[in-house]
Amino acid sequence: MSFREGLDDQGTYYQFNEVAGTTPIVFIHGVGLSLEIWKPQRDFFKNHSTIVYDLYGHGRTTSADDITFDKFSNQIDGLMQYLKYPSCHLIGFSLGGLIAAHYASTRSKKINKLILFGTIYGRSAEQQQEAIKRYENVSKEYFDIPKQLSRWFNEDYLTKNPNESQLVSTILENNDHQEFLKSYKLFSHFEDNMILFNQILAPTLIVTGENEVGSTPEMSKKIGEIVKNSKVEIIPDGKHMCGMECADKVNQVFGNFLNDS
Repeated sequence: MSFREGLDDQGTYYQFNEVAGTTPIVFIHGVGLSLEIWKPQRDFFKNHSTIVYDLYGHGRTTSADDITFDKFSNQIDGLMQYLKYPSCHLIGFSLGGLIAAHYASTRSKKINKLILFGTIYGRSAEQQQEAIKRYENVSKEYFDIPKQLSRWFNEDYLTKNPNESQLVSTILENNDHQEFLKSYKLFSHFEDNMILFNQILAPTLIVTGENEVGSTPEMSKKIGEIVKNSKVEIIPDGKHMCGMECADKVNQVFGNFLNDS
């Protein structure tokens, strides 16, 4: 296994654990976060090649004038070309799930397997209005970080895992507000017709937490009805950040899917 990190030709910061003879797993984080949230998954998949990177305007990646799903999909293309891989398994979380869905729906030959994790779909009019209202509030005052953590994690986990709580808090605190808002606007104003979910051809796993309030189990089931070659898994007791909080269960679900021939 060899480790590489740096910036690709587009200014995308990445970390690459390369294991010879394995198909790389590319992880896409959510809005306001960074590649650091994937540590439990990278540790679990230490015998596979894994690529984590920061989205435009996040972490150590350069900013971008226009933020669209096409722009984010082109970012993946550029990174894969830079690392000289023609295809990958793709895992996207939250906004990253929408990016992964867009990529898979427009570049089917480049995807082996797809995991949509905590992905929104089929918002009601009320849910859509609430998302836009959160965006407007954040535009003025940024996040109430303790409140955001309570939305994303169970309180018992936050109490017992102060290091993880501090990690996510620090990522949120260090965001460039204006750059973050570009991506958050895309996410909060998302409409289903912006991505052709019925054009996703790769074997697909759709995962969310049982107690998720943003990307609910009902949304995951709706995606599962549209994506033909797919199955849905709900993580017991999980909230939005169950990739960290329920890492053992999430990793088992991911691993079973990716290792199933």
